[in-house]
This record gives sequence, C-alpha cells and structure tokens, in this order.
Amino acid sequence: MMSERLPLHVLPTFVIAARLENLRATAQQVHLTHGAVSQQIQLLEQAVGYPLFERRGRGVRLNAAGKEMLAAVEPALQALQQGVARAQRAAANQTLRISVLPSFAHYWLLPRLPAFHEACADLALDIDASLTLQDLSQRGFDAAIRIGNGQWTGLQAQRIASGDVLPVASPDMARQWGTAFENGGDVPLLEHDVSPWRDWFNAQGRPLCGRQQALFNDAGLLIRAAEQGFGIALAKKLLVQDAIDAGRLVALAAPCRLSDDDVYLVWPQTAGLTPAVLRLLQWLQQQLAAI
Repeated sequence: MMSERLPLHVLPTFVIAARLENLRATAQQVHLTHGAVSQQIQLLEQAVGYPLFERRGRGVRLNAAGKEMLAAVEPALQALQQGVARAQRAAANQTLRISVLPSFAHYWLLPRLPAFHEACADLALDIDASLTLQDLSQRGFDAAIRIGNGQWTGLQAQRIASGDVLPVASPDMARQWGTAFENGGDVPLLEHDVSPWRDWFNAQGRPLCGRQQALFNDAGLLIRAAEQGFGIALAKKLLVQDAIDAGRLVALAAPCRLSDDDVYLVWPQTAGLTPAVLRLLQWLQQQLAAI
C-alpha cells in the first residue's frame, strides 16, 4: 500500500539510479555514500509499497513498476526545474522607477537606452519625465536624476556629471551670427530661466549684449529651438554634446561653470543604495566619463 506522503527529496536520486543502473555511480554523482543512496531507494519503495528495481549483483535495473514510476517522475522533475529557473529569472528582472527631467530623458537618456539594456538586460526602467521635483519616497521612486548642489532633504546624492554650460547654435545660425556674437553684436539669444545669459557674459568679463529672442522653462525646448535656427542658446554641455558631435549644433565658446549646479543621481536615504540603483549609478558613471 502506498504511503500518504511520498518522499519527494529522494526522487532525483531515483531518476539518476534508473539512468546509471549502478548505486555506487549514483552515489558519486549525488555526493552521497553508497549506503545513503540505498536507503533513499528503499525509502521510496516502502512509500509506494512495491519494488522498483531488480538487483543484479552490483547493478540495479528498473522493473515494470519502476519504468512506470520513471515515466511519471522524470518529466515532473524537469517541469519543476524549469519552473524554478523561470521564477529565478522573474525574481532577477527588476523594474527601477526613476524620475528625470524631460530634457535629460530626451537628449541624453533615450539615445542610450539600448546600451543600458545591453549592460543591464534584467533591469527594466520605468521613467517618469517631469519638471516637477518629485517626492521619491512618497511617490515610490527608486532614484532620480537631479540638477543642483547635491543637497536634498532625505536623499543621498552622487555627482555624475558637471553642469557646465556653453553657447550653441545651428550651423546656419553660427555662420550668420558667429562673428557678431564674438564681437558683442545684437544677436538673437535663447535663454533658459535657470541659466541666464547675464551670468555667462559676466563670467567671460564681457558686457551683456544681444537681444532675448525667447525664454524657456525647459532645456529640451531651448535646445530644440537652437537646432531649428531660432537663435543662440546657452545650454548644458551634457545635453548638447550629442548634437554637437552629430553636427546639428555648433559650439560658439568653450564650456564654463556658472554655478554649483551639477548633475546627480539621488535616492531615498531610508532605502539606501540598493543593488539595482548601484548598477544604474555605475552605468551612468561609465557613460558620462567621456563627457
């Protein structure tokens, strides 16, 4: 009579013994003693209530009942192993929710998402692009990209890039207005409300010149307007370097530092630096090292 509780832990040993038809060889493969393997086989046979092997000298061979048992047990164990593997992959695939400025998302992060996926294939990004300064802990964010001095209440911060700015223009605008800009002419200026032209001219030791063509509260719109030839923009080097490299924008002066505002990865102090956020940080540092 079959026991109500089948000793599941001995089933892998049973399958291996059925394949090898030798208990000593089975013992070596499962890292048990010969006696322990014999006890496991006996335990299984006692549980089901009938013999499963024919003993032939030092070897064993499945009898008819054993063959039926193997036909049921082997695919079940394979299915269980596959299920465990899928569960491990599901546990490893994490979603990292981050808050970023729209300009950073559009001009820096999006072009590099394939590289991120290649480096961190098991880590998905849930990106919230907003001009609003999000409360990370209350809104369920794991991390954020912020521009500032690195001091935010309740957050840990790691500087990942400089906030240097430089004047840029489309190639046509640079040809038309480049000389006038260098000589203090009445050039059309595009301004971001957190990077004023007055500060840049002061840093250059030059009087403010030119006329304000437009003022933007979003750096992405500022850069887009410059690419369209609407005027000369004062933009963060980090955000326009790709456009400069691609020839969509031309730098009209060297980058300079106007304030303590740099680019940081931040995360809640209460959560600490989790493995997923650490991987994001390391990837960002690697990508930004050349900029």
